[in-house]
Amino acid sequence: MKKLIFNLILGLFILRLSGCKQGNSPAPLKFKAYENNPILSPGEPGSWDELFISAPQIIYFEEVFYLFYMGCNVPGKMAVGLATSSDGFHFTKFADNPVLAPGNTGFDAYTATAGVLVQNDSVWVMYYNGNELATYAPGPAIGRATATLLTGPWIKDKIPVLNSGSRGEWDAGFIIPSTVIRMDDESYRMYYSGGTEITHWEDFYIGMASSADGISWKKYNDPSTKEHPFAESDPVFMNGEAGEWDDSYVWMANVDTLPGGYRMYFTGISAVKNNFETGAIGFATSKDGIRWERYPANPVYTVKNDPFLTEIEKKAIIENPSFMCIDTLSFMYYDYGSLVSSIGLATAKMPELVK
Repeated sequence: MKKLIFNLILGLFILRLSGCKQGNSPAPLKFKAYENNPILSPGEPGSWDELFISAPQIIYFEEVFYLFYMGCNVPGKMAVGLATSSDGFHFTKFADNPVLAPGNTGFDAYTATAGVLVQNDSVWVMYYNGNELATYAPGPAIGRATATLLTGPWIKDKIPVLNSGSRGEWDAGFIIPSTVIRMDDESYRMYYSGGTEITHWEDFYIGMASSADGISWKKYNDPSTKEHPFAESDPVFMNGEAGEWDDSYVWMANVDTLPGGYRMYFTGISAVKNNFETGAIGFATSKDGIRWERYPANPVYTVKNDPFLTEIEKKAIIENPSFMCIDTLSFMYYDYGSLVSSIGLATAKMPELVK
């Protein structure tokens, strides 16, 4: 009986969130920047996140917005922090931050960050990037931690649940989780970013892995590609053609389900000759979550859409979207890149609810 009641409550919660889903329309939402951006900034001198914050991940549970983000006070030594809000606009950082920190030993000895969450019945599961080396780059492993409360304590698994590919593969250098979806059959699907070398800043792709239990994962692999860099697995989304707005790399995709398919908000980057990068958010849809169709008018959200960046737009990018719908209002959180280390927000009203 207790399990039945819990499942009914969970079902009502999911139904409320599903109210944000459009019909079968492939069009992206029209987001407008929050006039008081940024909604979250680095901490005061001496705090754990004084140098850098980015990679927001939003969860809405029991009428509270939980914003997870990565931050640091030592270059490269990233951890996961938490801020909460009752309205989605005004956030307060959690007093016991960070909620997930590097382990000092093992695969996440130096970095434990980019926390992506999914609920498994009464347990919350966080997937995160781990790196055992003292470097600014993301690591080659995805770890898993669990908690009964979103505020923790978070208990880590001892070994990674997914690792980078072998030498010569497209994701040999690093893999970063960006979305985990619990499917209707209770299996899991993870979208992640991968690349060979972070300092090259090109040819980062988006991969996908599936799991029956959320612990043992298998990367998507097209059997027709048998040579490096796609011998072991294949990306499901790659950068655009030369000259396109996302021709250098794509990463950190936020994916959710639609009636009959999937939609994706993703980061696209194009390196330009003045040594700056232009980064923006694009939109794509898919019937199976593997073969994607880009929106023809991409990008759908750029630095020009956020007045906060008017004076500093050459030093900023828009990246790492995290998308959440509450009733008829959609929230999209994002960061401005390392040179303008803060988190911004844009909102959009839903044109039509699914009946």
